[in-house]
Amino acid sequence: MINKLSSKEIKILLLIFLLALFLRTFRLSTFPFGFHADEARVGWNALSILKTGADDRGNKFALYYNTFGDYRPTGIFYITIPSIALFGRIEFAVRFPSALFGALSIFPLYFLTNLISGRKKIGNWPLDVGHLASILLAINPWHLSVSRSTSEVVISLFFALSGLYFFVRGISQKSFKSFLFSFLLLVISYFFYHSIRLSAPLFIGVMIIYYWQGIKKSNLIKTSLLTLGALVLFTLLLISNKEARGRFSQVSIFSDLDVAYELSRMPFEEGPNKVFIARLFHNKVSTYTRRFINEYTKYFSSNFLLVSTEAKPTRYQTVGMGLLSYVEFALLLAGLIAIARKKQVSLALLLLLIAPIPAALTTEDAPNLHRALFMIPFLMIIEAYGFSFLSEKFKAPILHTTYYMLLLLFLNSVFYLHMYYVHSKVHLPLYRNVGAKELALYLNKVQKDYDKIILTNIPDDPYPWIAFFTGRDPKIFNKDAISREKGTWTSENFIFTGQRCPSRDAFEKPDVKRLLVVDADACASESKLKSRSDVKVLETIKRPDESEVYTIWSRIE
Repeated sequence: MINKLSSKEIKILLLIFLLALFLRTFRLSTFPFGFHADEARVGWNALSILKTGADDRGNKFALYYNTFGDYRPTGIFYITIPSIALFGRIEFAVRFPSALFGALSIFPLYFLTNLISGRKKIGNWPLDVGHLASILLAINPWHLSVSRSTSEVVISLFFALSGLYFFVRGISQKSFKSFLFSFLLLVISYFFYHSIRLSAPLFIGVMIIYYWQGIKKSNLIKTSLLTLGALVLFTLLLISNKEARGRFSQVSIFSDLDVAYELSRMPFEEGPNKVFIARLFHNKVSTYTRRFINEYTKYFSSNFLLVSTEAKPTRYQTVGMGLLSYVEFALLLAGLIAIARKKQVSLALLLLLIAPIPAALTTEDAPNLHRALFMIPFLMIIEAYGFSFLSEKFKAPILHTTYYMLLLLFLNSVFYLHMYYVHSKVHLPLYRNVGAKELALYLNKVQKDYDKIILTNIPDDPYPWIAFFTGRDPKIFNKDAISREKGTWTSENFIFTGQRCPSRDAFEKPDVKRLLVVDADACASESKLKSRSDVKVLETIKRPDESEVYTIWSRIE
């Protein structure tokens, strides 16, 4: 399809890509502020695989990594290896793959949008609906924030979106090769994120229904159904693995405590001899269905899309900014009106309605912007429809109408970038492990001065930051760290404990003369060590808002 584009259209698309890449890589090592635990684990495991061929648990070619029973897909480990090899042990190296694939996503979005909308032009401008959708994705706050945060779902989205494009292309061009590419790309997306394993067959199923008449005329029924069947089989094959279901079993509506209470306790609350009433109102079908509907509708609420504190997890939020800007939300409404008036095709809306289904089956950290990220491309397409619709609707010269809408989008983007680079640094560090890297570097500097260094594991075990930022050899360090699930473990003169305030007991033992102890926040204020002359606070690591992260106690005799 790219050979049908004019040189001007190609240049515009490349400029959009460069804009998207710049917005996703500018000061990437520093923002988001704080190197989150998930990022640190990705960096260390990518380095471990690069150096040893195995992750930090000694697993070779593992499909999943178990942090706390979640068994996340390991695709992001492998795709981060070239970046680590090229850039070294820095935040940029770990974050760059997600940022790159986030920027690259404008290409499949552009081609998919134009394929389903017919490359509709915007007045006399050299822009079409695909360009608009790509621009909107490039500057979208939701996609931007997640792309900069070592997110496997962003990479999964790129491959899934590419797979959807090739499926529609296979239908339009009667190309078996395109169907094969579609299947392979969607399967690749499976190795980065769980929810696409349910979404992909649903997306393809809806596309088959939507294009059914064309599929029949082109004798593509067997090919399209074979693609769908292969995806379903591959999904079933993966979810048959207990590890693949690990995270879902933790967060699903079927494990939710409120649902469990209604099913187990509310029937008794009906009173004696009320079996029929209890089964009528509190049976599994009605209870799970109501909870699913409640969760599903959250993803289409203005609170989720526009309120900065509503979407979870908090670490992806931008203070004062929703997932969509207000201008985007207005364009979204205009796009829905255009679809309702049959000014635009409805496929994007159908795919948007499917996208949050996996997220709606979960209740932890809900509504969850990470699990619902597959909504974004279809939101952007509908917003582009809205832009086109408004440009045609108002009778002012097309240049003026388009110019003002682009200006408003620009101003919204400036506001978002200001909030992201200035205020989020103060408001969100609590959720992004700010201080962990600083602790690792500080301990590396003073390690040789102490016989023992005892560390807290609150809020997260500091081992991946110590390993990644201080030049540890994975072959050696991982042999020690592999025992961390059993409780207290040691590496060199480090002792990693499960205590919040290990200083309470550590200094009672006189056998260690040179002792350093790292406490979590709120330990120092209630500590009795302040009255001792042989123990002192050596360092306090703080967040930008001056709240304490770690207190470091020292005794050297």
